[in-house]
Amino acid sequence: MCIRDSNKLSGGFNRFFKKPLVKTVSLIILAVVISTVISAYYRTIQENIHDGIVALYDDYPTIADGLYEINGFILNGKNFDQERKAKRTIYESFGAVVIVNAIAPGNPEMQTMAGRGTGFIIESDETSAIIVTNYHVVDAIIDNPDTFKVEIGTAGSMWKYDAEIIGYDQVSDIAVLKILTKDNEEWEAVEFADPDDYATGTPVIVIGHGMGMLWTATQGHVVYKDRYGMRPYNLMVQVDAVINQGNSGGPVFNLEGKVIGVAQSIYSPGRKIPGWDGVGMAISVAALKRSVDYIRSPEYIAKGYVPYVEFPFALGSFKLEDVKDIPKEDRHYSYFKYPPLGTPAAGNTEDTRKKTVGELSGLLEGDVLLEIDGEFITNSFKVLRMTLKAFPGDLWKVKVLRGDEEIIVEVAMRELDMQLLWDALNRQKAKQ
Repeated sequence: MCIRDSNKLSGGFNRFFKKPLVKTVSLIILAVVISTVISAYYRTIQENIHDGIVALYDDYPTIADGLYEINGFILNGKNFDQERKAKRTIYESFGAVVIVNAIAPGNPEMQTMAGRGTGFIIESDETSAIIVTNYHVVDAIIDNPDTFKVEIGTAGSMWKYDAEIIGYDQVSDIAVLKILTKDNEEWEAVEFADPDDYATGTPVIVIGHGMGMLWTATQGHVVYKDRYGMRPYNLMVQVDAVINQGNSGGPVFNLEGKVIGVAQSIYSPGRKIPGWDGVGMAISVAALKRSVDYIRSPEYIAKGYVPYVEFPFALGSFKLEDVKDIPKEDRHYSYFKYPPLGTPAAGNTEDTRKKTVGELSGLLEGDVLLEIDGEFITNSFKVLRMTLKAFPGDLWKVKVLRGDEEIIVEVAMRELDMQLLWDALNRQKAKQ
């Protein structure tokens, strides 16, 4: 009975809307509604279409390329056509990658102490190019300027270029070089990625001169974004792309062709001859930009090195059971915990501990760390990352929980004793 009644009702509606007059009126109403909506949003729609066309024009050589990319993205998302992107990154980036040779002119015996690495152009004009490489690629020249010099080879020219060392950062293992044009050369330059543009799993391409083979490319992924402990006072990016001797100082690209790091080392414990074990380390783009910007600043000329800051305060960590009743998004695990004054400083049995800048600023033991410059802090490792980006004199606004009260304390960063870092780096180098 219910089914029959329902069929009757449905049939009635169908017959009603099949009447010519009703059908015509319905179409008119529909047209008016669509017209009203389009009129209301016409300008917005027009602007969006215009912006889309401009974006296609700016980003792609032809509309066909743009439509190909859009169609692929709609169907496959960000993973669309990785092979094509990888090929484009490799071939379009070769021109910005250079050979960095340490040579000993007229001294073949000393030449055996020299080496070869990779570099890449970060800026160029009609007269010169600025190049980045590893400090350890050119340290022989820095230590023995009368014996060695730097020679640069580019992909687009048969010329060899004598390079000037503008400056270097031994801590981050970055050196900045400059070469001059000889025959109206036009050099390509790389583009830096934003530090937030990559994460664990991001596909990467390493371009360089590994194992003496010129302009090689290897592919892999970011395995760990901030790996600490491989090099004193620096954070590294771990990748599983092949990095070998000769790759040092070369760029690590994402599939958009932007530099996310600088190939730096191979982790090969126990080997007499370093070889690839699937653990390649690269200097992060954040550390790279920090070093390069400072080296090219007037402050570097005055100081002669790139400074770093002390860890601003000593932190303890809550156990999970201490915060289990607090929602995860609100948990803070770190609090201030200072060793007694008069105890030996870390790594130095003769000197006594001096107050941290946090203590000098009024932070008390037991204060719970909440925020630094408005950024939510859950653990001490995040403080370390922020410390490595800071410079002496920077002011941090540190929010802490003291009892039941939230207070803000201004903390001024203090320069680290750089000799301690250099000594640690030299000890590490001696072990290799």
